[in-house]
Amino acid sequence: MLFVKSKKQHIKKGYVSFQIMPAKRKSVLILSILLFSLISNVQASNDFDTVPQFGTGFEEVVIADSSDDLFDPRDLEFHPGRANELWIANRGDDSITIVHNTGLDDQYSENRQDSNHNHFLEEVSAIAFGAYHPEFDWQWGSAQETQNTYCGALETPNLFMGPTLWPSSLDHYAVENQNNGNGLLGSHIDMNHQSPDGMGIAHDNGNAYWYFDGYYGELVYYDFQVDHDTGQDDHSDGIVHRYSDVKLTRDAGIPGHMILDKDSGILYIADTGASRVLWVNTDSSVNTIDIMDDPSRMEPLAEYKRKTGVEWGVIDTGLNRPSGIALEGGMLFVSENGNGQITAYDLADDGKSATIADTIQTSAVFIMGLEIGPDGHLYYVDNGQNQVVRIDPYFDSDADGVYDEDDNCPTNYNPDQANYDGDNLGDICDEDDDNDLILDENDVCPMGETGWISRSLTDFDGDGCRDESEDLDDDDDAICDSDVVDLSCQISSMSSDLCPASSIDFTSNLQTDNDADGCEDTTEDDDDDNDGYSDDVDDCQFEIGTSSNGLKGCIDTDYDGYADSIDVFPSDISQWLDTDGDGYGDEKSGTQGDFCPTIFGTSTSDRLGCIDSDGDSWSDPDESWTVNFGGDAFPDEQSQHFDSDGDGFGNNPDGYQPDSCPNVFGTSFVDRFGCIDTDGDGWSDAVDVFNDDNTQWADSDGDGYGDALDGNLPDSCPEIFGNSTIERYGCLDSDGDGLDDELDAFPFDSTETIDSDGDGVGDNLDAYPQDSTKTVVESTDDESRKIINIAIIG
Repeated sequence: MLFVKSKKQHIKKGYVSFQIMPAKRKSVLILSILLFSLISNVQASNDFDTVPQFGTGFEEVVIADSSDDLFDPRDLEFHPGRANELWIANRGDDSITIVHNTGLDDQYSENRQDSNHNHFLEEVSAIAFGAYHPEFDWQWGSAQETQNTYCGALETPNLFMGPTLWPSSLDHYAVENQNNGNGLLGSHIDMNHQSPDGMGIAHDNGNAYWYFDGYYGELVYYDFQVDHDTGQDDHSDGIVHRYSDVKLTRDAGIPGHMILDKDSGILYIADTGASRVLWVNTDSSVNTIDIMDDPSRMEPLAEYKRKTGVEWGVIDTGLNRPSGIALEGGMLFVSENGNGQITAYDLADDGKSATIADTIQTSAVFIMGLEIGPDGHLYYVDNGQNQVVRIDPYFDSDADGVYDEDDNCPTNYNPDQANYDGDNLGDICDEDDDNDLILDENDVCPMGETGWISRSLTDFDGDGCRDESEDLDDDDDAICDSDVVDLSCQISSMSSDLCPASSIDFTSNLQTDNDADGCEDTTEDDDDDNDGYSDDVDDCQFEIGTSSNGLKGCIDTDYDGYADSIDVFPSDISQWLDTDGDGYGDEKSGTQGDFCPTIFGTSTSDRLGCIDSDGDSWSDPDESWTVNFGGDAFPDEQSQHFDSDGDGFGNNPDGYQPDSCPNVFGTSFVDRFGCIDTDGDGWSDAVDVFNDDNTQWADSDGDGYGDALDGNLPDSCPEIFGNSTIERYGCLDSDGDGLDDELDAFPFDSTETIDSDGDGVGDNLDAYPQDSTKTVVESTDDESRKIINIAIIG
């Protein structure tokens, strides 16, 4: 099945810049294998030159992503016979994405899925291009991480799985035998079935491949010998050798890629599950055992053997799930799936040990396959983001952000690449930037006009500035000839040099040219400060000034006509005098004008600069400024200043004797101040029980008699409600005869109040009120009493 994507217009979908990480130090691992004592180690180096694939920095460029049908990508390989053609293995749908013209402006992609992918490319983990075939083009092998379930079609795995051989001819792969009913099995051209869970594959020679057998944990050599043509199933000529000494550990879902150095015969393996990188000498002598009867053989083979005694060792250990692996010259690159890093190992001459050259941090999420592209750049699979990414290194010896190949001063920091005269040298390394034959160190105009040479006729003072158009100070008096700014001179105070042809020995400074107009004071200038006042009338001859009142030609900052030296307010044009010295100017209409200019005052609230006796900011009232205008109604009381009702009590509730009725004239002063007090006893009517009696104001028991004993009708019993009216007011009078019970001899008899002789008979009834021995009681008409007149004598 073939899907072709339209041409891409933009290759760089995004990039991130990263810095080189410092080299890491690794432990040394010692392995003893048969007669070999192998010390496999890696050492860190801080002295290694920049790794070409890493540069001093790099950018990451997304080459392909899900829009190119990348689906759980695992590995990638550039086609060895077709320029810039990148093949990407997708485990998600057992397909291959082919990117044509990779990285070029006319890049486009296609996706191919063989109709029999569910066995021959089922859950693909790795691919490797092999030998050229005249019909099938360059052949390639694939590793499948599966135990043969036909993508889940089988409930029980049958372990009938191993490497597959494919054509790369675009007229064959995923084109021939695609569900056409001819009984042939798609476009694969060979397969062997002794290694379930294949994690990696590397080409050796011819149709022979090295295979990471994840199920049995062994390194396996497969030689398909002669392919069986597309879609066939005769595998009987296959040769399979198991290298059981090389124990490999599968980490499910993470390929363990391999690569063979065909010059040295050293095979490098990312042993993912054991967190290490191995080397195997594929040319070393071995012991051979025939294992045709081993249950791992799943089909007829020409040869099935186990080989032992192979020489192998460890390049590095303690890695975070190593996965991708690539080889370029003497440099081995390994990606770590667990952290997204890529490490470059500088291999020893024998390829059996290495020094870490550098480690970089990529932006990958689950990095897997690695590949060195035809451009020498690293490409990697970012499985987590369904991307293939290219690392574009850059080199910058002087760290100025400009690549050396484009840098006009490659060993000098000059990020702006400034090159004034347009020659081959940037300004920072050019000794004569304007090519006027005056070296920059002596040239006053080091970047002046180009196309001329300094001579006496063109540059009178030989300072490297062209007189006609560059030298802004022809007489070198330090005053510019015009108002054009130049570092060698200052602009004249008069915009241009008033004496442009002064003596060549004259230099303008404060001692020789006070006003900096370019004229020498002693011989040329009659107004040394150029302020318009000639020296003979100027009170400040060497100061530019505009004052005209009192002193002439002196500095007048606020331009009010008064010199700063006599202006009490030099920064205020509206004020200049302060006669009373209170800080407020005499000009009443000016800024903070003084209302009392001849009297020192501190008032600020109602008017400025007037007397404020109590210091509350309100001025004391006077004939021209009464309290009605805002004068202080209480000039000697700091807490009060306003009396709206004019009763003598201030409106401020927090001040002295505050007016509780500020809008009503009142004279109360006892319970509260300033409220109505009708009887004038000091108590406000609101609390005065006797508003019309100034001798009474309180009645505690509410009997109508005031509590004040010295007042009118005083209550002799102020805490007891009473009705007595004789002798004492307001006490309890039970019989209501007017005399309170305490004084009444008969408190419950309204007809009697006194018993003069104390005989128990009231004086009104007692015939002898002064004689306690005699009493005459008269009869009464009250029949019920039955009283008879009786005279009792002595």
